[in-house]
Amino acid sequence: MKYYTVYREDTEEIIAFGNAVKCAEILGLKDARQFHAFVSKTRSGLRKHYIVVVEEDNEE
Repeated sequence: MKYYTVYREDTEEIIAFGNAVKCAEILGLKDARQFHAFVSKTRSGLRKHYIVVVEEDNEE
């Protein structure tokens, strides 16, 4: 399972943390699919106000 941390780029304040569903809810996005699009755009540089860190949890 992947865990995400979303930061504001200017202040480095954490604004969302958790799995895709939880982060989407915190950010006011429609669903996990929309959050994944947000992550993709942020990591590619299209959204410049955020930093997204992705961590993989390998415990099963």
